[in-house]
Amino acid sequence: MFQKSRKFLGLVSILSVALFAFSACVERTSTTDGTVTIEGPVKVGAIMPLTGDGAAYGVPLQKVAEIALAKSNAAGGVQMEFIWEDGKCNGQDAASAIQKLINVDGVQVVYGAFCSSETLGAAPIAEAAGVVMLSPGSSSPDITNAGDYIFRNYPSDSSQAAVLGNLASFVNVTKLGTITEENDYTIGLEKVFIETFEANGGEVVAESFLATDTDFKTQITKLKGEGIDGIFINPQTPPKADLILKQLQELGLEEGTVIFVNDVIMGYQAGIDQYTELLEGAYGAQASYDANSAAFQSMEAEYSAANNGEAVPFKTYAATSYDAVFLLAEAFNTVGNNADAIRDWLYDVSNWPGTAGLLTIDSNGDPESGHKAQMITGGEVVDI
Repeated sequence: MFQKSRKFLGLVSILSVALFAFSACVERTSTTDGTVTIEGPVKVGAIMPLTGDGAAYGVPLQKVAEIALAKSNAAGGVQMEFIWEDGKCNGQDAASAIQKLINVDGVQVVYGAFCSSETLGAAPIAEAAGVVMLSPGSSSPDITNAGDYIFRNYPSDSSQAAVLGNLASFVNVTKLGTITEENDYTIGLEKVFIETFEANGGEVVAESFLATDTDFKTQITKLKGEGIDGIFINPQTPPKADLILKQLQELGLEEGTVIFVNDVIMGYQAGIDQYTELLEGAYGAQASYDANSAAFQSMEAEYSAANNGEAVPFKTYAATSYDAVFLLAEAFNTVGNNADAIRDWLYDVSNWPGTAGLLTIDSNGDPESGHKAQMITGGEVVDI
């Protein structure tokens, strides 16, 4: 049963949502094994960054989701149909996308959004309409309190930031410089990183940049002039990571400066391959998953077979994106196409076996899993 406190809705809102839900739900009947049968495919909204810088991971993760969708539908039971909308990795476009999905397509459930800004922009609309959102990638700590109908199977950056902050202290960094893109994901991550590092006695010099910026030499030069012995590189997307790493390589760092990167860079193998020398010995943290498990290797093989031998990118995100499809399928098969019933079912998820490992959802709609400390060495990401 859900645990979050519900937001108050006026009588008119309650009636309008109830009427909408009645008209949107398709017929379902119980079966002898306790599952439900739904006539016709269930329409599920799906929001990902499909254009702009965020498409660097949005497009391949859309492919991951479609592979999982086809496999789930082929297995029988409730058939799902994804209606894709482009959230463009920002709150405004995600808000427009979910309004269309709710008011035009009549969905009860949304797969996504992916970027934290997308989810935070869409969440109030979903919450007011009583529509479930399940994000496989949004990690801002603010999402924990985004609403009763807002869930994710990717852990909060409170975990990633705490791992990084403690790691920085453990490797004896005393003065840390940060260069952070100004958006929900990166700001939330930086905030907890700084709090953790300063609580351990460290000093921080912070620099930031806008999503539209392309020149970071001023920020890098300022940080170098502050006598830092560690630097945290914190972009939202792979294209921004490319620009920062290129300019950091050109300007150079003082010998012995320890590099820390966020999980965008840790999961961006093409960037690691391009800047192997710069990133040698860099530290980061990613959501926990077992790359050697049979489930994960099966997902990798399915992606490769469907994409001309291409390796699955952003493995952590791929695992949770894949899992979220099957999680929704099980919800539909168990309780039908009803947002309130699916919400309650998700709150009861415990030790659900997925590609990313066992999933338990807590009373805030967050997974109980966290992040693991990692290092880049020889162009490979390894656990430490």
